[in-house]
Amino acid sequence: MKNGYGSDFSSMNRRQFGKILAGSAGGFALGLSGCRSISDPLVHPKAEERLYETGAPISGALTVDVVVVGAGLSGLTAARMLAKQNKTVLLLESRDRIGGRMYLKSTLDGAVLDMGGQWVGDSQEAILNLLDELRISRFLSYAEGRSIHSWNGVKTSFDGDVAKLLEGNCSKPNLSTFADKRACIAPQTPLSGCARNNAQTNLWNKFISLSQSLSPDRPWQANGAKILDEMTFQSWLESEGAGKYSRWLGGMLSRIGGSGGFEPDEVSLLHMAWTQRVAPQSEAPEKWLINGGAGQIPAILANQLKKSIVLSAHVHAIEQNSTGVTIRTRGLKVRAKRVIVAVPPPLRAGIAFSPALPPTHSGFIQRSPMGSISKVHAVYPDAFWRKQCLSGVGVGNLQSCEFIADSSPESGKPGILTSFVAGERNIELSNKSIAEVKNLVLTDFAQFLGPEVWKPAQFIHIDWNKEKWTSGAFTTYLPPGVWSTYGNGWRDPVRHIFWAGTETSERWPGYFDGAVRAGLRTAEEVRQSLL
Repeated sequence: MKNGYGSDFSSMNRRQFGKILAGSAGGFALGLSGCRSISDPLVHPKAEERLYETGAPISGALTVDVVVVGAGLSGLTAARMLAKQNKTVLLLESRDRIGGRMYLKSTLDGAVLDMGGQWVGDSQEAILNLLDELRISRFLSYAEGRSIHSWNGVKTSFDGDVAKLLEGNCSKPNLSTFADKRACIAPQTPLSGCARNNAQTNLWNKFISLSQSLSPDRPWQANGAKILDEMTFQSWLESEGAGKYSRWLGGMLSRIGGSGGFEPDEVSLLHMAWTQRVAPQSEAPEKWLINGGAGQIPAILANQLKKSIVLSAHVHAIEQNSTGVTIRTRGLKVRAKRVIVAVPPPLRAGIAFSPALPPTHSGFIQRSPMGSISKVHAVYPDAFWRKQCLSGVGVGNLQSCEFIADSSPESGKPGILTSFVAGERNIELSNKSIAEVKNLVLTDFAQFLGPEVWKPAQFIHIDWNKEKWTSGAFTTYLPPGVWSTYGNGWRDPVRHIFWAGTETSERWPGYFDGAVRAGLRTAEEVRQSLL
């Protein structure tokens, strides 16, 4: 035995195998080299990957208990749990960094920016428990003062709770309310300048009623599920007589409401209702920010796994027989009792499975695309909007950015405004220069917060659809007919193959919490199968 494993990597290059990611003394290592984002020339990342070699060259046959494919949060969670159970585990990651959609960049003055996800909510127990275990603190996302609601260019203020817009509490803007320069309005103050829209309220209540009829882990088995799965979300909105405002709100929910960067005419009603069943916007999933950034977590977990992660190791084949699996990358062959595939469903299509996966699983893979999304940060010396009694939150039917938020550190220095460009809006930006993207984004920011937004110290943009080993938004979505035909291919194990990743969670899919839950669930499935 060498390095805790058997021997033989065939023609595996020692340096390739030895590229293992480790945290610094504080567990704060930031993967940057794998990013191919479009970013402003002013960006000078100061936080870099920490790599170390495993030591002596390895030869002979490599055998472990479990291989995990994908070193994102879900894969790291599964590997960590199995390692705690004294299983030998190897993580194979296609990128030259870990963390998947969870990583950091530095600002010019040393603050951090989460380039992927960054918020957590009170009902996301799995990620909150992990934060507590790792002794990582969090703070409330800034919400003091007035938030801006914009509809067809007319602005008003509201209390920042987007769920209330969906519930019909703010649909008729009143410019005079926004012009009123009163003292800052506390977050709990009732909405100002907005009239209740009973039609929107009734529409939302009906949608939530549909969602509550679904099983979180088997939505395709609900009564009437096939009918729901035959309709798009857009066709349902139209059949319910939704007006322009309600149709826009529904579209915003599908584009940036945690569901996955798609348009309402692309997704089945069943899938859209299921997302609200398992990840309801009413539970405020963007309540907390993480001190030091969420992107610090993967390095801490990886440091605990020590010599168990191989980077730049794309798995191209998984072969099963009666006793286990053989996993192949270029130059590396690993024999294991079980394998956990913890990558988004579309990326599973890049793996040759032998024997072939059942039609339910191959069909699910072929029909579960990633949404389209970019993330943008504008960084300022301080959060100047707070001095104007503004929260930094804005929601509106603007050209590119339908939502912005203050994601500054608790001190407000630097000031950070964050937004997403999603769905067709993001596709339209895909061939534009960084200067063009910056101009479009800051035009929308100015609509929300005024002309001061035009002079950021830094502007950073990442298009997740251009990230080869992600290929899209924070989760997948399902077009009509997929759940009702291929639902069993969502996450049911195939003999020795198990499926993780946030997309496979029945609670908070598309969020950190879903990734952790999926990792823990799959680790337990594997443990049980090995008894």
